[in-house]
Amino acid sequence: MRITIVGAGATGTHLAKYMSGEQMDIIIVDKNAEKLASLDSEYNLMTIEGDGTAFATLRRADVKKCDLFIAVTDVAERNIVVCGMARSMGARRTVARVDRHDYMEPHNLEVLHQMGVDRAIFAEDLLAQGILASLNHSWTRNWYEFNRGTMIMAGLRLEKEAPLAGKYLRDLTAEERFFHIVGIRRQFETLIPKGDSQLMADDILYATVNASRQNDLALMAGKHPFEIRNVVIAGGGLMTELTVQNAPKQLHFTVIENNIEVAQRLAQNCPKCDVIVGETSEHDVLEEAGVSRADAFVALTESSEGNILSCLTARDMGVKKTIVYVDKMHFFNMAESFHFGAIINRQMLMANAMFQIMIDSGSLTSKMLALPNAEMIRLEVKAGTRITKAPIRELKIPAEITFAGMVRNGQSELVTGQTQLQEGDHLLAVCLQGYLQKAKKLFN
Repeated sequence: MRITIVGAGATGTHLAKYMSGEQMDIIIVDKNAEKLASLDSEYNLMTIEGDGTAFATLRRADVKKCDLFIAVTDVAERNIVVCGMARSMGARRTVARVDRHDYMEPHNLEVLHQMGVDRAIFAEDLLAQGILASLNHSWTRNWYEFNRGTMIMAGLRLEKEAPLAGKYLRDLTAEERFFHIVGIRRQFETLIPKGDSQLMADDILYATVNASRQNDLALMAGKHPFEIRNVVIAGGGLMTELTVQNAPKQLHFTVIENNIEVAQRLAQNCPKCDVIVGETSEHDVLEEAGVSRADAFVALTESSEGNILSCLTARDMGVKKTIVYVDKMHFFNMAESFHFGAIINRQMLMANAMFQIMIDSGSLTSKMLALPNAEMIRLEVKAGTRITKAPIRELKIPAEITFAGMVRNGQSELVTGQTQLQEGDHLLAVCLQGYLQKAKKLFN
């Protein structure tokens, strides 16, 4: 698959790095020679220095052979124009990053389509959706649904006094095997667990479970699900505005914003939320906002460091759930080390959105979503393939790959060593980053 990315900013760079490990032909275009040199020396991709809005540059990138053309510069209008140019030159599918919500209105999306943009992505929309998903599930860091919500994968931190803490996976009783741990995030490393893996307190577990037993999984990890009603948000920007506007009615929001003009706009656009002008670094402001009585605290300012610090303060004041927005990937590990309730990152959400677009277009039939240093994929079992020849335990499955669950005849099921796959099964697999092609070979 051939992918061209215009824009080597934070989003474009993350996409290029992530996709370059999956044996795709990646071309990234930007005017900044220094950024391109760093990418070219470290990753398996091709760089082209030049103006992405110039026909000559696009011809050098050979966009007529491009399966997916992605424009993610900081200027929405430039992204729209360059997508139109690429489509007219033969690009199969185009995606433009936009920076205003009105671009996403149906009648405006139709105009963009006529201009050559197949899909528009508005990052703040994705971030707001991620925040609301975390607020809807108080005990999880991540939440993904499969097969119409009958199976879920939850990311959650293992508490010190949890029934699972200290256990080896091989020692789980039959009654405890109603879930399947598919990944462990430990000290900034993602592990694919095996029978001899020991679960340690403060591990972040990624586990699949039938939706009917999600609360049982929470209790096994030492979590106690609770209802979130009162939410305090630090930062009154567009991300906050979209979160408040799309939230269910039972949530009440109090927003702290230090810029009076931004605060006034938020109060006008979201009349049902309370807005306080002040600094989240000041304890008196947090008290006035009711942080000590809040069920959740969400830090959404433009400062990753400030968000981390304000979440630490809110947690010290007794908040049960903290959600931190980190805009820069190099702050992700720092945020993980403080064990916040959830971490929201623009680049990771954009990567997932791009891969979903590839699934929808048929360019990539298996990619599901990106986890930290790992991927979940969906693969259909074909007749006569090697993976149908014996039960899972007898197959030589690489250690970097595990099976999270499957859908058989419309029903969600966990996968065990005794499972023998059949034609037509849809299998959910988790593999470490860079092992996607090995996973696919199992199904050839």
